Amino acid sequence: MGMQPRSSHILSLTFAVVFGVFLAPAPAVAQDEARLAGQLISTSASVQPGDHVVIFGGRVSLDLMEAVAIEAQKAGGMVDMMLNTDRVARSFWTEVPGDYVKQVPTYWEPWLNTVDVWIGLPTIENPEATFGDVSPERFALGAESNQFFTDKLNSTPLRGVAVTFPTEADARQNGLDFATYSRMQWAAINADYSEISAHGSALAELLEGADEVHITSPTGTDMRFSVGGRTVFVDDGIVTPEEAESKLFLERWTTLPGGQVFASVEEKSAIGRVMNTDTRCMFEPMTGVQFEVRDGQLHEFTAERNAACFEEAVAPFDENATRMGSFSIGLNPHLEVIEEDGADYRPADAAGMVWISFGDNQLLGGKNETTGGYAFPIVSATVTVDGTVIVQDGRLVN
Repeated sequence: MGMQPRSSHILSLTFAVVFGVFLAPAPAVAQDEARLAGQLISTSASVQPGDHVVIFGGRVSLDLMEAVAIEAQKAGGMVDMMLNTDRVARSFWTEVPGDYVKQVPTYWEPWLNTVDVWIGLPTIENPEATFGDVSPERFALGAESNQFFTDKLNSTPLRGVAVTFPTEADARQNGLDFATYSRMQWAAINADYSEISAHGSALAELLEGADEVHITSPTGTDMRFSVGGRTVFVDDGIVTPEEAESKLFLERWTTLPGGQVFASVEEKSAIGRVMNTDTRCMFEPMTGVQFEVRDGQLHEFTAERNAACFEEAVAPFDENATRMGSFSIGLNPHLEVIEEDGADYRPADAAGMVWISFGDNQLLGGKNETTGGYAFPIVSATVTVDGTVIVQDGRLVN
């Protein structure tokens, strides 16, 4: 599968991504862990007495796992801690026989029905070393397992939050110095989520039932599609009591840092072209990307650099993996796109940042039944919804 925005539940919700397997590693955060643990338990996930709370992380986040577990217990939660490591994760994708990778973990079904809260913390210390040379064909072997979780999540009571922290490895991957990257990420984690929620709710109201969403960019991108009757979601860092009772898993799930409004699209309504966008594929830059979209289907893909990576990423899947699936608009004012001086950073949560996704959109209420997919950033986009401009040149309007 291709590289996608950090909050990948918006675009391609596999079990591994949702529950933290591919989240970025965590640095030492001792001075902040108690405060953040309290925020996660009391605000983001609103743990109640008697809740069954699972805290999933790795050796890199063990101290924070302990802090979150302590806060959860003090709130009356009944806690289980689960651990993953780089070595075990890599072995699964590189050493386990294919027939075993294909196994569907049905034993999770009754267990998921007893879990109330899932806190997904970083698990993998070096994602590029762990997964960078794993072929798309190997990842595709897990499609049936991923589909099992996609089919089950809406029917569970599960609510929760996934957390990503700034690390030196992430800063290097994005071409940023760590001090700059860390300040920005921590500011985004500590954002005013009530303000983000209000802005997201206003945008969601405009997008619900939209006949035409029109996206353009200075590089020549020109895309149109319909939202129609699809649900519009807002990720605002908090799962409210009302959201916790929702029948839709994505209304019970949030991220830190957070801040996006997103929805699936009426797949065959998408038409237009994407011109000269840059992104990454399997940890390497993919630049000068161009393609056409007709009746929702991606055609005539080209790239100046690393085009073969995209072709390899979607090859193991059917045509639904290259059918328009969803889009997102960032809301977090503390994140920004940085592409100068070697930087390669386009966070999906950045206020006014637009991503479009092809492929799996089932948990968003879409009809693309696949576990494959790919997403592309549209930098400095202008977005018009039924004639009303909501994003102008990469900035939120109002």
